[in-house]
Amino acid sequence: MAFKWKQDENKPELSKKEAKKAEKEAKKAEKEAKKEAKKAQKEAKKAPAKAEPAKKEEPAKKEEPAKKAEPAKKAEPAKKAEPAKKEEPTKKTVTATKSATTAKPAAKSTAAKAADKAKETTAAKSTKPAVKASAPKKAPAKKTEDGVPVVPTARPFFMPTDEEIHAAFDEAIAQADAQIARNGSRAVGKYEFSLEVDGFHFYLIANNGQILFESPGFASLLGALKGIDTFKKTVMEGDFKVKVDKYKRYRFILARKYFSENYTSKDQCQKCVDSVKNFANNAKIIYYTPDKQELAAFEKAKDAKRKPDDIDWKAVEEAEKKAVKMGKFEICEESGDYCFYLLANNGQILYASRYYASEAACRKGVDSFKRAAYVGNFFVDRDKFGNYRYVLKNIGSAPAFIGESYDNKPQCEKIIDSVKKFIVSATVELDK
Repeated sequence: MAFKWKQDENKPELSKKEAKKAEKEAKKAEKEAKKEAKKAQKEAKKAPAKAEPAKKEEPAKKEEPAKKAEPAKKAEPAKKAEPAKKEEPTKKTVTATKSATTAKPAAKSTAAKAADKAKETTAAKSTKPAVKASAPKKAPAKKTEDGVPVVPTARPFFMPTDEEIHAAFDEAIAQADAQIARNGSRAVGKYEFSLEVDGFHFYLIANNGQILFESPGFASLLGALKGIDTFKKTVMEGDFKVKVDKYKRYRFILARKYFSENYTSKDQCQKCVDSVKNFANNAKIIYYTPDKQELAAFEKAKDAKRKPDDIDWKAVEEAEKKAVKMGKFEICEESGDYCFYLLANNGQILYASRYYASEAACRKGVDSFKRAAYVGNFFVDRDKFGNYRYVLKNIGSAPAFIGESYDNKPQCEKIIDSVKKFIVSATVELDK
């Protein structure tokens, strides 16, 4: 019992020592807390200064470093040190950040305006490449000698596209095949096309390969294709006339606008008329695309075309007055219609015209031929029969003048020279 009592007496002494140590430790803790509080105050003072620029509409991201003042909360474990309560300035930083965050909408509004302006500028820049991207689709702008850009023209509205031509051919071929099936004819002909210097022609060919009819020239392939429908309807009407000229040559005329080749006998011409009636609506349509040589010849003839303004017409009149009269334009009446022939001194036929309804119209035809010959747009062409002939382009959109057929090209070229020679000196006479 005495041993236990001694230990109880020693306990108060030990508690005093521990109390002193605790006081010392408490003082140290207070000092450290004061130091940390001062540091916190300094950092808190710095934090509002950093938050102020947010009011000047700076991005909110710069205000984020103010949150670094929050580590001052680590001093909270020393609860006994009341001065640690002076860490409240950190709350100010929080409020400052809150005020900064509340200031964010205003900053965003002005920033949004700046962003919108930036978007507009970037959009304007982004639109420029779009224009550049679409530019290669157009033909490059050519420039004149003065440096003025020439705006490329689009395809004319009246010029058909390749797709339209393909579609037109497909439709025409289908209609022709359906018509042949309805007629039930065993003998079937065909329509073929070619591009000559005076335009596109279509040909009606019998089942034995004989060429029954050649059309006049059309300005386009689609025009020639549509011309077949007109020709078919005209054949169905049956207005055929077989005519013989003063030189005993026979040819048929259909509705005053379709003319056949010349035949040596009336029977041959009549057989051709019967064949045309038989095959016109019993013929397939053969698809056609012109080759490079045909296109080159056609473009060359078109580009080389002279104009009436290139001719000194006063000089032409004086030359005709001074010229010694040789050759003649002979106007003939044949079965109620009129035509004219250009004849050389030896009686050779240099040109035989189509038929006209009256003498006055025929005389106007002579003037048109002479005027076209003076302009001089002559071209040598080869027909489906393999013969050579000259094509004299008319002025404007009028049909061309087609010469007689010849066995070889040099002979055809000599005829062209004779035409140019005799139009100056030939007289115009009415055959009685």
